[in-house]
Amino acid sequence: MNQASSFQVAVIGGGITGASAANHLAAAGFRTVLLERGDFASGTSSRSSRLQHCGLTYFSPGRSIWNFLLNPRMAIEHLELARRAMRDRSRFVRATPERVRPVRFYTPLYRNDGIPAWKARLGFRLLELLDPGGVPLDFELLGPEEAASESALRHLRDRQDLIGAVKFTEYQFDWPERICLDTVMNARDCGAQARNYAEVVAIRQAADGRWHLDVADRRGRAEEAKSVSTVVADCIVNATGAWVDETASRCGLSVPRVNQGLKGTNIVVRLPDEFRGLAVETALPDGNPFYVIPWGDLHYFGPRDEPCDPSPDGFRADEPTILALLQDFRSVFPSLPIAREDVLYSWAGVRPRTARAGHPDGCEAVLLHDLSKPGGAAYYTYTGGLLMTHRNAGASIAEAVSKRIRPEHPSRPVSYAARIAKPASANGHSTLGETGIDIEQLRQAVREDMVFHLDDLLFRRFPLGWSERLGLDIARQAAEAIADLMGWSPADVTREVDRYINLVAREFGRTTPCI
Repeated sequence: MNQASSFQVAVIGGGITGASAANHLAAAGFRTVLLERGDFASGTSSRSSRLQHCGLTYFSPGRSIWNFLLNPRMAIEHLELARRAMRDRSRFVRATPERVRPVRFYTPLYRNDGIPAWKARLGFRLLELLDPGGVPLDFELLGPEEAASESALRHLRDRQDLIGAVKFTEYQFDWPERICLDTVMNARDCGAQARNYAEVVAIRQAADGRWHLDVADRRGRAEEAKSVSTVVADCIVNATGAWVDETASRCGLSVPRVNQGLKGTNIVVRLPDEFRGLAVETALPDGNPFYVIPWGDLHYFGPRDEPCDPSPDGFRADEPTILALLQDFRSVFPSLPIAREDVLYSWAGVRPRTARAGHPDGCEAVLLHDLSKPGGAAYYTYTGGLLMTHRNAGASIAEAVSKRIRPEHPSRPVSYAARIAKPASANGHSTLGETGIDIEQLRQAVREDMVFHLDDLLFRRFPLGWSERLGLDIARQAAEAIADLMGWSPADVTREVDRYINLVAREFGRTTPCI
């Protein structure tokens, strides 16, 4: 067997959980390969709420003290989830400050919504106790007059019933896809092989007791035949998120269903200036969560969760959900006349949640499932993985694998380094439109960061796709700037630009730049 195709661990799925698993496994000394059917971070990891959340939602209105007393299992799970969220929040902010920014959050308190001031204070005090010495929440309890003095909060509903507001600091990832790419590159530096556009199409256990994975090369055009190679591994980690069950079934494995997808939708608008840099988190009258979060000069709000099975084609914001979200917004801010034509763009994604009987939405438990057959090779599946706790996920996966097989190489410290693009130089290089990004930075990413399509570059190596104009204004210039490195002809450049425009229209509902 060629050493290049033989590994101790094959991680399937190049989202944030798979990337973190590969990083920790490689650092632990395992010969590791990471396989992703598309580009890294192109699935759920790119469709999150983008928050390094403190865990407050685990104490949300629908989870009263009576819920916890009547269901001790839920109470224990949610306390552990909150503890993990607070701990990982502190660790990430301190280890990788380049990839987060603080956001000022407000949660309004109403006379009849079941959250009196003392309960809010207790909830935040409990969060602080779960992470002693951690990054502070900057918690403040505002009275009705103080809350009313915040100009943005004057747009809230039922102000006559407003008894105050909670003010605290959350951290926003800047930006999730790059965090995943950083993690992939750190894994590669530790010796892992990382392959994007490498789809696992079949899995079988051979007579030698090892896993044999057939991997199709998806780097060619859709109409071209795919070459298939074989990867051999002692252990498989299925970290394909919402697709863990679909991946196993499609590849010929018979294992229990462990995932329940939950689709969330966000829409982007421009709010009045008094909302700049300010976020609001609250509950709708039906108890479902609702947030409004800044992104540059814009805001996005959501999430309108609904159970949803995964689709190989991804997820899109459908028109009924967009209209329902606008109604949700108006129910929270009735004095702000936000209409359908104010929606600049939208996106949807599916969160991988752990399947559990009696829970149609799945549950929030974060679990590593050992689905190995008795006497068979090791096979693990991870469910409930979140961007905000991905480092814990990677560490727990590496720990579990180490109990089954011994690493071939000495361990080394895990790197959480952020890969920061070098600043634009003053040597006469041209810049990309009005972005301030040096063209040479784009070319460097192509040389080093496994770029294959234009959207790989604009969404995941640079945040240009998430700009106000969604990268539509600079797509052609970017494609032409890297064409020689990519081996693109003029026709290929046009094909890539058209592909990018179609992707933005399909995934974000936008065909022209937002001006």
